Amino acid sequence: MDYLNSKMNHLMDRLAELTVKPRLFEPGEPLFWNDPHISKGMLKAHLDPTHDAASRRPEVIDLTVKHLLDSGVLKPGMTLLDLGCGPGLYAERFCKAGIHVTGIDISERSVQYAKKRASGLGLDIEYRCMDFFDMDYTEAFDAVVQIYGELCVFPDS
Repeated sequence: MDYLNSKMNHLMDRLAELTVKPRLFEPGEPLFWNDPHISKGMLKAHLDPTHDAASRRPEVIDLTVKHLLDSGVLKPGMTLLDLGCGPGLYAERFCKAGIHVTGIDISERSVQYAKKRASGLGLDIEYRCMDFFDMDYTEAFDAVVQIYGELCVFPDS
């Protein structure tokens, strides 16, 4: 009975730890994005062209890229940093337009998918699996994009 009580107390303590609401802008657990089940589901959601749940639908991505090119914000030959690039849906389009792209994402599964796909398409895109909060930003880029929603993770300061 003591063994069962001990296990139950441990379980309840662990459950209490997992349900604590983080402070505003408190860094989360990066392993979340690399959990096998979560990362598989996230990649599937990114690649599903029927909804905007993880990435925008292809037609929306195309319009966004077209706007950035047509407006002159981005031009062939520029260097671009794509923060939170996921599986490379925007990076591929920018690269095809003649832009030199470096993509950063924390999800190993998404970055591996992006690398394999770029290689298969013959696209020269540099993908890095890392937390963009850990990047030193000493490299020079002509432009930076952060598309879809990561802005909500930055504190005002």
